[in-house]
Amino acid sequence: MKWVSADIEMYMKAREYVDTVIVPLIPITFKGDMIPTVEMGEFISILASELEREYKGRLIVLPAFTYLREEEPSTLINRVNLWNNNLLQDGIKNVVLLTSDSDWKLNEKDVQATLLWVPSISFKDLDKKYIEQMVKSQMKSIHSLVINLWKKES
Repeated sequence: MKWVSADIEMYMKAREYVDTVIVPLIPITFKGDMIPTVEMGEFISILASELEREYKGRLIVLPAFTYLREEEPSTLINRVNLWNNNLLQDGIKNVVLLTSDSDWKLNEKDVQATLLWVPSISFKDLDKKYIEQMVKSQMKSIHSLVINLWKKES
């Protein structure tokens, strides 16, 4: 489910079946070479859309948690943990943070949600078929993680 009114209306009618939220973590910067940062965001957005499509009715993909690359890690961790705590208090059982920013891995122990780091892939100059294959390949590993989260609940 997406963060759009029609999907949220469905969610409100079937809350007991939707227990997982995906939060794309998207960095932004206007310093230095911006392209790798933009590509991270593009890649994570594509993966989040694929997750939503594949698991519609079981999870919600929230709008991206955007942050400045230059932000202090402790500030980011506090912000993302606040999101996590609020979602858990509202009945969500699993909060998955989806990112390609390796800085999150450095502070993973302080993050209270499930952090899913996926190495970014640049789609620049790639054939559409190849892009689809790469996304499918990444989705297989993400699929395992999501299924394991749900198995833990049972």
